[in-house]
Amino acid sequence: MADRTRISRLSRVLATTAAGALAATGLTACGSGSGSSSNTLVVAEWTNAAAIQETQAIDAAFEKAHPGVKIKLQTAPTTAGAWPALQSSLLASKNVDVLAQFAQSPEKYPPASTKIQPSGTAALVANGQFLDLSSQPFMKRFDSSTQQFTMGYKSGVYGVTTAEYVNNTGLFYKKDLLAKYGLSVPTTFDEFISDLKLLKSKGVSPVFVAGKDGYQSIIWFGIYNQLLMQDKPASAANSLWVQRDQQFWQGQQNWNSAVYQDAAKRYEQVMSYIEPNAGGVPAQTAPGVWAANSKDYPFLVDGSYDGNTIAAADPSLNFGFFAVPGTDNASWNRPDLAPDLTWTVPTWAKHQKLALEYLDFFTQQTNYAAWVKATGSVSTEPAVPTPTLKWTDWLTTNASKGFIGTTLPWLPPSVGSDNPAGGPNLRDTQPFGNTSMSSALDNSAKAYTAAVKP
Repeated sequence: MADRTRISRLSRVLATTAAGALAATGLTACGSGSGSSSNTLVVAEWTNAAAIQETQAIDAAFEKAHPGVKIKLQTAPTTAGAWPALQSSLLASKNVDVLAQFAQSPEKYPPASTKIQPSGTAALVANGQFLDLSSQPFMKRFDSSTQQFTMGYKSGVYGVTTAEYVNNTGLFYKKDLLAKYGLSVPTTFDEFISDLKLLKSKGVSPVFVAGKDGYQSIIWFGIYNQLLMQDKPASAANSLWVQRDQQFWQGQQNWNSAVYQDAAKRYEQVMSYIEPNAGGVPAQTAPGVWAANSKDYPFLVDGSYDGNTIAAADPSLNFGFFAVPGTDNASWNRPDLAPDLTWTVPTWAKHQKLALEYLDFFTQQTNYAAWVKATGSVSTEPAVPTPTLKWTDWLTTNASKGFIGTTLPWLPPSVGSDNPAGGPNLRDTQPFGNTSMSSALDNSAKAYTAAVKP
């Protein structure tokens, strides 16, 4: 079953022009290791131009520090099922030593009473396919509670999460364009809508979104996660999401509950200010198109992972990034953090020892700092600060206030990715389709009730 909270994250492909603009710098070549010409370490990672280039630089430094070792980097885009296909092939052939995964969360392991079996990465973890990394020395570089949250299962930690972005709630903005109309970054929903109304009255299309690939979900999920979290501490996120899942399962909450109705009305207001023909705009070209139109589209709906792509598309563009202010309380409008790239080592990997040395090398402070700077990721190592780039001023100040957002409520494995039980399909709702959000929520509520009915 597809995780709809990741629809925009999984469907994106970074513009290839970003690769040439982001130079690899500051890599550490310390450490030693023995290896023979037969030692080919297979590493697999999905395509992200900036991340791949920096990973290749780390790979080259690792090879230099380990004479006789060669790294074969396998990549595939996350669009059109290419990455899942590559991953399935590598797992079936047992021909990978270090395998990238999307970070998980405790919600991915429903209680036995639901009779729902884990799927995807969670199933691989639960079935003992990945090494427990909790006792590895390099794990001490990371916050243990975060790693336990993202890849913990029972008493082990089965991956090391090295990237974190703001996906849901993500908005880029053009600083000069806002200043032209006397505006600053809005902090409440009313301020945001007021700004959009003013900009539209000036003949400007306020919001640019890659509707073809479902990036409108960034606004929808972002708003309702903020409404659900309110002012609760980030540490309470997991217990809140598990409670929410339990309430869905027990019939105490559903898609047409008041909080989702409220979020839907707010979402529809924002969508009334998007660019014409947004439904035909693909994620691959959206950052570059937005950057090229410096006098239009003040806001871009996108995750922070595309910040360096925008900077590469137009180095002179004066832009920033912030979280959509989805509620009327400024303190609730925090970034929804999405743990992302997580490295795992299969239990049957041919070069386990070398794979663990590779992860130690990758996460060494200098190497990792260069990687997060190139990718624009929020750092997951406390000793490595989140990089300060020209567009990250708001993010640098506010990322620490963020929380890890919720995923879908528990659903039986028989429920497919297109089943409305998983929430409204935003390509079918207005303004992309003909269905109102209110009707879509009612349909989803009925579908969810039917899906979990004994």
